[in-house]
Amino acid sequence: MPLALLLTVASPAPSPPGADSPLILFLVDNSASLPPLDPEEKRVAALEKMFGFLRGQRYRLILFGGKGEVTVDEVSRYRNDGQFTDFYHAFLKARELADSYRRGTDIRMVLLTDAIVDPDPADWPDVPKGEDLRAHSIRRTIELLREMGLSLYVVLVGDTPPEGVVRGDPEQSPGFVRDMIRAANGAAAAPTAQSLASFFGDDGLLLKKFIYRVEPHEGLRQIEPVVRRIAAPPRAGIELRIFGYFVLPLTLILLALLGVLVRSFPGPGDREIVELALGQPLHVGVDRLHRTRDGGWAAQGLSLVGEAREAAATFTLQSAELDLTGRGLDVNSLDPADRRLLPLGLDEMRRSMETATESGTREEKIHALNLDYLARNMRPQDAERILLRPVAERSRVAAVDFVRAKAHLAFNDALRQRLGEPRVHAVTYGKDPARRALTPGTSVRLGRYGFLVEEVGQGGRKDARLVLHYDRVPSLFGLKTILPDAMQRALRFRRSRHRVVG
Repeated sequence: MPLALLLTVASPAPSPPGADSPLILFLVDNSASLPPLDPEEKRVAALEKMFGFLRGQRYRLILFGGKGEVTVDEVSRYRNDGQFTDFYHAFLKARELADSYRRGTDIRMVLLTDAIVDPDPADWPDVPKGEDLRAHSIRRTIELLREMGLSLYVVLVGDTPPEGVVRGDPEQSPGFVRDMIRAANGAAAAPTAQSLASFFGDDGLLLKKFIYRVEPHEGLRQIEPVVRRIAAPPRAGIELRIFGYFVLPLTLILLALLGVLVRSFPGPGDREIVELALGQPLHVGVDRLHRTRDGGWAAQGLSLVGEAREAAATFTLQSAELDLTGRGLDVNSLDPADRRLLPLGLDEMRRSMETATESGTREEKIHALNLDYLARNMRPQDAERILLRPVAERSRVAAVDFVRAKAHLAFNDALRQRLGEPRVHAVTYGKDPARRALTPGTSVRLGRYGFLVEEVGQGGRKDARLVLHYDRVPSLFGLKTILPDAMQRALRFRRSRHRVVG
């Protein structure tokens, strides 16, 4: 087969605009300074083998030297005989090719070069007087790449100079290459991201390696994995390994430390249960070493103490002092029916009114219905105010209003339970001593802790139990206040959030 025909067949065919697969734009330095792509292959053959690594993917070829030495899709022109190396005009041609494809096409530029900048002065007639030609072309190239917004990968071929020095010319430092990839790829080409990508030797979804080095003796053996890697779809390999090697262990360590700092009882939302016997004061201390019900020891929270001088508070369960006999009332104004009802207990009064309504005489039925109507239409707070008035002050209350309030209480089970159940009285000591009755929703401060009364009712081993909900819990660095309650519950691994004070 004639050589010309062979070269024509081997040349890359332009990809039609509108295709959906990724497009690789190869920009190959065709200047005389670039060493062969492979020491064991002829130049054209090495280039053709490199294209063979793509396995059917779309690609285009731009060979460049100076402005007049730029060609597209002509493998046979790869001779490394260019007299100049002008990156700006090479990327201009790349932009022209990219614009011929549908907007949104995945286009990746791959630059194979030795990073030596050597533009032809004749191609740059507009360089300001006194400005270095190489520096001017580099600046214009950076600006062009930033405008194009296409991904750029650079393969440095040959004996690339060390950092900061390129054959005696600082303007040709690999720093220029780093500036190019940052301009083209943005934050993904930041030094830290590049260091991580180089360390893990892989491309990820966010962390990608954009600069590769191929030594003269490595050739296609090293270029092949680079080309395959650039052309491959992005994958989360780097991110997963960073997560597995660094983020996950650090997260687990941090969670463990947080768990240690917030695990100790108490925490926000925990509960202390104080069991009370009727009429027996119970002294409670704060942050004293004590034995818990489960057999362990604790130095935080509430515990029982023997004397009031050692306590932060004293709790006493007292029976309800509710006198419903009518003592202290002026009963002379009451009609006989109301006077008969007044000394009865609540249950007796309720049964008497129901019996009169169902089977009493006409007068008894009318009286019971009227009393029931007036009692049920009385507001609970008015009935409570009348019934709780001290005996010494009852002379100011009309006896008929007291009877109606008592009838209201007889039929209002909720109010009856609230007024009739035992009450907890608390005496707190310290900077702000106080004496008060504790009811659900009441806030109380004991030592350095803040509590909300959650429940006062029957239960436990004694007559009643007082459930205190921790509302304020000081801790190291304020972690028990800062961390969300749900996170603290997950970190603490504790079976129960309540503890019986003992």
